[in-house]
Amino acid sequence: MTLADAAVAGARKGRPRDERIDHEITSAALAVLAEQGFDRFSVEEVAQRAGVAKSTLYRRFPARTELIVAALERLNDDLPPAPPPGPVRGRLVEILEGIRRRTAGSTRGRLLMHVIGENAREPGLVDLVHERVLAPRHRLLRGVVADGVASGELRDDIDMDGLLPLLIGPMLYLGMWSMCASTRDVTAESIVDTLLRGLTRANGS
Repeated sequence: MTLADAAVAGARKGRPRDERIDHEITSAALAVLAEQGFDRFSVEEVAQRAGVAKSTLYRRFPARTELIVAALERLNDDLPPAPPPGPVRGRLVEILEGIRRRTAGSTRGRLLMHVIGENAREPGLVDLVHERVLAPRHRLLRGVVADGVASGELRDDIDMDGLLPLLIGPMLYLGMWSMCASTRDVTAESIVDTLLRGLTRANGS
């Protein structure tokens, strides 16, 4: 079963069961993924850390890939709500700073590092992580930018698909390399201000 197949299978299954046990299993799976990567991911290690029998784990997640997909879903547990209406700059900074803060030294940051290094060995991995981890954050940013275009605060010829990686990419980079001296003074505000110089309407236009 591929990761994409597992995602579909998991979405179709309604398994009434003890959510506490599911939470323990997927939390353990995330920890193992972050520490060992996808290539060395061990279901046995997950069961041991979660304190459950392998039979219990397999009843819930019959395939290794199903467990990985369910674990990745947990990365959206702390997905922030859309910021309240207001100036585009402040709303963008709020979202981006949240992404940076939640990436630095976190399970998400370590997991993304593994994705970068292992995507060639795990077909569909990059697409799956993008869909489950990055896409929800892209949607938050897209909504703020669309509001800015509608209000006239931003230019109406913005290439949205090209803009979103320019916004979220630096935050993931800064989060994953938060201990480097060269990144310590870079802020979400400086990233947003730099981009807004090219996104805002020129005076009199």
